[in-house]
Amino acid sequence: MRFGVGGRNRSRSKKVPDKSLKLKLPPSADGDAEFTREGLEFCGIEVAVVELLDRHGGMELGHSNLQGLADRTTVDTIVRGFSCGVQQYSQRHRYASRRCATPTPSTISSSSNTRVSQRLAPGVTMLPKSARYYPSYRIHLMKTAMKGPVSIRRASVATGVLALLASTPITAQQYDYPDPFPGGYPNLSGASGAGRMYMEGYFPPPVTASPTYPAWSPDGESIAFAYQGRIWVVPVEGGTARQVASGPGYHSQPSWSPDGAHIAYAADIDRNFDIFVVEVGAGASGATAKPRRLTTHPFLDLRPRWSPDGGRILFTTERDGTFDLWAYDMARGEAAAVIADPQANDMAGDWVGSTGDIVFVSRRGQAALGSGSLWRWRSGTGEAELLLRIETNYQAAPVVAPHGGIVSYITDSSGNNDIYAVPSERSPRGIQPVRLTHTRTDEYFPSWSPDGGHIVYARNGGTDDQPRTIDSGMGFGLYIVTRGGGAPRPVRIDDYAWSEPTGQVRVRVADSVGELLPSRIYLTGADGRAYFPDTSYPRVVSVTEDYYFHSDGSFSATLPVGEATLEAWRGFEYEPVARTVDVRAGEHTVVEVQLDRWIDMAADGWYSGDNHIHPNYGGHYFVTPDDLRNKAHAEDLNVANGMIANYWGNSRVEDLEHFLGHPHPHGGPRTIVYYNEEYRPSFFAHLSLLNLVELITPFYIGSVGTAHHALYPDNANVLRRVHEQGGIGGYVHPFGLQHRNLDAAGVGYARELPVDAILGLADFVDVACIWSDELGTAEVWYRLLNTGSRIAGTAGTDVMSDIWRHPAVGATRTYVYTGEDHLHYDAWADAMAAGDRRSIDAELEIPVEG
Repeated sequence: MRFGVGGRNRSRSKKVPDKSLKLKLPPSADGDAEFTREGLEFCGIEVAVVELLDRHGGMELGHSNLQGLADRTTVDTIVRGFSCGVQQYSQRHRYASRRCATPTPSTISSSSNTRVSQRLAPGVTMLPKSARYYPSYRIHLMKTAMKGPVSIRRASVATGVLALLASTPITAQQYDYPDPFPGGYPNLSGASGAGRMYMEGYFPPPVTASPTYPAWSPDGESIAFAYQGRIWVVPVEGGTARQVASGPGYHSQPSWSPDGAHIAYAADIDRNFDIFVVEVGAGASGATAKPRRLTTHPFLDLRPRWSPDGGRILFTTERDGTFDLWAYDMARGEAAAVIADPQANDMAGDWVGSTGDIVFVSRRGQAALGSGSLWRWRSGTGEAELLLRIETNYQAAPVVAPHGGIVSYITDSSGNNDIYAVPSERSPRGIQPVRLTHTRTDEYFPSWSPDGGHIVYARNGGTDDQPRTIDSGMGFGLYIVTRGGGAPRPVRIDDYAWSEPTGQVRVRVADSVGELLPSRIYLTGADGRAYFPDTSYPRVVSVTEDYYFHSDGSFSATLPVGEATLEAWRGFEYEPVARTVDVRAGEHTVVEVQLDRWIDMAADGWYSGDNHIHPNYGGHYFVTPDDLRNKAHAEDLNVANGMIANYWGNSRVEDLEHFLGHPHPHGGPRTIVYYNEEYRPSFFAHLSLLNLVELITPFYIGSVGTAHHALYPDNANVLRRVHEQGGIGGYVHPFGLQHRNLDAAGVGYARELPVDAILGLADFVDVACIWSDELGTAEVWYRLLNTGSRIAGTAGTDVMSDIWRHPAVGATRTYVYTGEDHLHYDAWADAMAAGDRRSIDAELEIPVEG
């Protein structure tokens, strides 16, 4: 089997539809067949709404087919007009018209030895509608779920959406979730929809396999930090770190009491954060004190900050429906609201010296883009005043110097996340931020020294003695910089002194001939917590709360004594393996795991790809092209399409420096990495643009308060420009659960999809995506097929690879049939867009047993 990036053949450029008002079918065996009024009405299209009106300023938009912007009512009418429902039409007019042909959905039975054989209509791609994609249509094409072989006969189907939510271990239960944006914290109410997804990925503290969230002790001698879901303390000058807190859950965000005797921290237990306090001195002999739980509310309580007098602990909570700032009174043993505005998310507060004032982050007076700006609350008046207008994207983490005069915070205004400082008082002449760090990495979680002369912080990319690994985690490193900036110095951590007995496991994952095999690993200790190799990148699937990491096939990890469980996965074509491991105190346990390939799709000319990967999207890690290749290789993914895009609520464009206009030269022997683009308009819906020679700009439109607020160019214009350079484009994560009934009032996202599909401009639509609903999307896709559109049904994960709470790359993937034994990107992209045009008829056979 040969793999390669392939050469660009400009002769493959698609013919751009002409600018007449005639709507035409894509080429078929009968030649070009016009959409006649009668034919459209037969398929349920209301032809009278083809002339679309512009409701947004009367601007002249690109193509003359659509004279202006497709207004919502019109497009809703078109979508509603897809009245040739799959079942109704199939039962009455089976294959009666090429323009409205669709097969009757097959039923995949779970009875033993059932063979499903479905004849496909000419020019129609079939997706088993009865598979009911949430959640049963995700792992059931795996051999372990089907209990039998899968035989896919060479067919006219060029694309096959084979799986959803692959980032689920064997032991995970199926999870029926009512929200199209499945979250890790079911009681979360401070954000919804896409905002919930981003908030969970950016704001709650991640579990890490390297030190994060440092906090300088009041005596200036020690630094507390989080590592492996525990709280540790290390001397400022370096040495062995000792664990100071134990107990269930994952611990983070330590804050010292003013006397240095206690540490408050946030603990994630059973998908909810609460505030705990532990005595620090008890850990001096290696033992840990039992933590005391301060809050027990079912909603998130985060980021504790001890008051200068030690009497209260400020924390962020969303127990009232939005994020607010509350304080726990140590003497009374109760919490009460301090700053609460039901119209804004107030979060991440810190005390301003002994004044009682609080500096915090809020979106007051601005659009809900990210988390907001810096504000100062006056304890004397109870009023808040703007300190600095910025867009923080949940990373600001303001920390006030002990004397109260300076606030340090994080911002990406320089291109990376750096530490800046501003006065805590706003002067009549305004304030000017000062940049304290100047690196190409990202800095996070600053903490002041007690004398106010230095700041300790965490930096991604690891330290000099922590090399990059396959898992792109590279680890965090702790660094110290002076209040004036300058060259930082690392905090040395020589070893970790665990409070409980531990042992090491050394794991080797290999194939049938003994070669190391990159893979996805789930490692759970006897205490039920997940554990990770040092400097790896721990990640978690929000739906199932299963933690995982990627390995190059060989790793070591420290675990508590007892029976641990290990699971190894590698995409869809290998049988996953689960093992139990007996971890013994002070010993090294060697584990050999063999992963066997149960099917080789590439050998039959089928190649897997993910249409929608964001290598970097404002998360805590930084993913390079090599990292993306390694992750794709660990998932046995043949084509990894990295999306260059601005990230949510921010004009920063990620991964722009990695665009080449052709596959990346660092692709592996079975993996192609191609940096492409996601076009992100706020109104028309997002597009995945593939096989690009040049990027399409602007990268986003319709963003209020920016230079790109106008709704131009529309998606049709963008798709034409993509076709002119030989690329392809399609709609991603188009519809949520509210679109299952196709009620016109509920269609609020992929507004332009029906028009672009009928015009032959949209090449594909991602029917499967973790952030959208497959049932609602499949309904629209079927109805588009009924009109004669040849738009291909595909899949893309929409994974943000630098965010810890996200699925793996390739968790949702498309298998494309090229029929070649040498993978070329051009052939893969063209075959995906071509759908099933290779032949007139085909049969798809899937033996199902059990």
